[in-house]
Parts: sequence; structure tokens; C-alpha cells
Amino acid sequence: MTESKKSDACVGYTDPLRPLLNIGEPRSYDPTEWPDYAAKFGLGPEHIPELIRLACDGALSQADSDSSTVWAPMHAWRALGQMQAETSALPLLAFLKASGEDEAAIEELPVVFGMIGRSAIPHIAGFLSDGALPVISAATAMGGLKEIARRHPECRGECVGILADMLDRHVQTDPTINGFAVSSLIDMAAVEAIEAIRTAYQRDSVDISICGDVEDVEVELGLRERRATPAPRYHMLPMGGLARPDANRIQQSSHIAGHSKVGRNDPCPCGSGKKYKKCCLQ
Repeated sequence: MTESKKSDACVGYTDPLRPLLNIGEPRSYDPTEWPDYAAKFGLGPEHIPELIRLACDGALSQADSDSSTVWAPMHAWRALGQMQAETSALPLLAFLKASGEDEAAIEELPVVFGMIGRSAIPHIAGFLSDGALPVISAATAMGGLKEIARRHPECRGECVGILADMLDRHVQTDPTINGFAVSSLIDMAAVEAIEAIRTAYQRDSVDISICGDVEDVEVELGLRERRATPAPRYHMLPMGGLARPDANRIQQSSHIAGHSKVGRNDPCPCGSGKKYKKCCLQ
């Protein structure tokens, strides 16, 4: 990115947000090691609207991979999570849907929603009711519910209920999205959702390449010791193996890519000529 283009992309951002444009790649992706953005940069509630604008700035998120500004949206959404900015949940979800398979958003937005907490739940529920959601966006939003339940155990029942309700819908839902819903329920040890899970499998509305058939799910949930029937033949997914490719697995893939210096908008290392987020990430 030339200096003039960089200046154009950064226009309108003033202190105390402007320093976020120059931080560059974070030293750590571990949420426990994120800096305290509010304390370090003097951010307060009055800066939340501008932080939302920065976090959702498509021009910056598509900036040159070698620039510092491409990382600015990440620093902004981290700050919003730490500040428990409820008003950021809806625009961040919209950004998630519009940004394609942005590996940074896939990795970190579930954590941000977890930090925001209970107030993000109705926004995520509304988001997941969209029948036209890309699979990766839906899986990432479900990861947000799992993270909310992990950080706020008092919210677990509500989060489990949203995922179970997705499976109970009597409208056509992408079986792959349903597969991710089942995967999330397994991760949450949601034994109480088993009837909704069984019904979804009976309707043949769950992609078994995500976490297997209903017997596999029952084994994972501790409801049976072993399969009673031979395992079905599973479709092998691009990420390799049957192991559930849920949001956590996608996050791991992104994390590894980041540390092998595959830029957020760089060509995929597989040699396809496509951007990484449009190729092997899918």
C-alpha cells in the first residue's frame, strides 16, 4: 500500500484511536495476553462508536498484508470486547457476514462476543435465524455462544436453547450449519439437547461429515459407550479427517497460518492462486 492510499484508508480517525492504526500484528493471539486497550490508549465509553467504525472498516481489513493498518480492526474489536460494548455486537455480526472468510474475525470474534457477555446473546440468536448465512459465519457466531457460556456459566442454558432451537426449526436449514450446531452442543456437553439432536438426524437435516451420525453424537455426549451399528462412510473434509471442523478448529487453522506468515489477504500457500481465505480456509 502506498503512503497516499494508507492516508486515505486512515482518514477520519483521531486520537485516542489513531495509535491503533500503527500497532501492527499483535505479539500474542492468546486473549489472556491482550493488552488492556482502554488503559493503554485512554479509551472510554465515548469512543465506542468510533471503535465500532474502525473494527468494521472493510477498507482497512482488506489493506496490504504488510501494512500495520490491516491489523487495526482486530485491535478495535478486542477493545470493544474488553469494554463489554453491547452496541458493537450487531455491527460486528454484520461485518462477519460481509467480510467473507476473514481468518482474523473467525479466530477472535467468538472471544469478543464472550467478553461482551449476555447482552450479545439476542443479537447472535437473531443473526443465526438468517437462512442465508454463509456456513463459516454461522459457525463463528455459534463459537460466540460457546464462549459466552464458558465465560458466563449462568448463560449456558440460554445458549444451549438457541442452538437446540436451530435444530427444531421446521424450515429448510443448511444441513452443514445444523452439523455445526450439533458440534457446538457437543462441545458444551449439552446432554439436555439430545432429543432435538435426534429429531434433526431423523429428519436427515444434519451433515454427518461434521460430527458423525446420531450414534457418534451419543457416544461423544456419554449417552452410550460404543456404537451399536457399523459406522457410516463419511465424506472427508478439506481440513482433513472427520474430527469436527467447528469454529475452534477453524481458529486453530487461522492461528497456524498467522504464525507461518500467511498474510490475511495473501495468496493461499497451496498454490491455487486464490486468497487463503477463499481457498484452504473453507
